[in-house]
Amino acid sequence: MHQHHRHRARLPDPGEAIALNLGIEHITEEFVVRIDADTVIGPRCLETAMRHFANPLVGCVGGIPMPREERTWIDKCRLIEVYMRHGFFQVSLDGYQGVMGIPGMFAIYRRSQLLEVGGIVQGMNGEDTDICMRLAAAGYHSVADPSAVYYSETPASYAHLREQRTRWFRSIYHLTARNRAILFDRQTMIGTFVLPFNLVNAARRAMLAPLLLFATIAGLAFQSTFTTLQWQPIVATLLGMSMIMTVVVCLIWRPSSVKYIPAYLCFRLLRSYFTLASTLSLIYPPMHPHLPRTLLRQKRA
Repeated sequence: MHQHHRHRARLPDPGEAIALNLGIEHITEEFVVRIDADTVIGPRCLETAMRHFANPLVGCVGGIPMPREERTWIDKCRLIEVYMRHGFFQVSLDGYQGVMGIPGMFAIYRRSQLLEVGGIVQGMNGEDTDICMRLAAAGYHSVADPSAVYYSETPASYAHLREQRTRWFRSIYHLTARNRAILFDRQTMIGTFVLPFNLVNAARRAMLAPLLLFATIAGLAFQSTFTTLQWQPIVATLLGMSMIMTVVVCLIWRPSSVKYIPAYLCFRLLRSYFTLASTLSLIYPPMHPHLPRTLLRQKRA
């Protein structure tokens, strides 16, 4: 028989990271499971995720965050986004230990490793990815298992979507500033390739909407000036290889979801606008606890 203990603690200050760190300090179990209030884990999700900890070098495990419903256009676009991000790109990163972050909606950590790298950072966007990056710098790696399914709510309005995406897209700059020591670090795939690639991708995504606006104005209002401007490069920029990959991934995961791709392509433009807005509204608040100046790198068998 397993005994389950409940402990209620009073927070000195409000905040998710503060609550998480307080919980990590009070528990004595070997593993920490983080589940957001709007998240419901699927059948055997915990069992599927926990099996990866048989490898002592695994520091964090997550799953695939499916939307709860498919009613609104946001739900449908989010479904395609999940297939692309978590069902394709994240799986490929897992092949060479390049998973940079596990969403905090559902994540499992080893408590000892969390304490080793300093706990959850406070006062920044992307604290869930930050802890995975620090685990990677300490010699551990994260695993994203798409067979560990959980369900999370999607934004119910445009305003909520904008607020959510501004936080998400702003986090890449906070993460880079805080973990700049591992940028181009050859000892981890995250520093060597994944983080630089994400920075370039964020810059590209932020400029997609302005470039499309420029091309539209140039093509409609200044045809006599831009005589060599053709519509094919514009379409290729908007669609191109990304649309082909989206179709392929949807066919692999669920063929019926292909009908949501047109809405998703429009959503990509909106996402570009949110990325630009998050870049132009960057703030750098103080972060606690401070990252140690050096993380001891140990080769673990």
